[in-house]
Amino acid sequence: MFTVDGLNDKQLGRIARNPAFMAEYNHLVSPTSPAGQDSKMWEFEMINRLKKDASQFKKRPIREYLEY
Repeated sequence: MFTVDGLNDKQLGRIARNPAFMAEYNHLVSPTSPAGQDSKMWEFEMINRLKKDASQFKKRPIREYLEY
């Protein structure tokens, strides 16, 4: 259920830009890090984290973030 299988980078980017996703997972990056200060860096960082270990993103099914 909490997998990124079948999702491409564009879809993962849309998930990372979702305001609900950002609110639920903003604790994963430091506000002083590049990803905490720049939206493009945030998106890049979250896509990489989703690909590396999607299990840390389990507050809701990951595909729900596509619906905004």
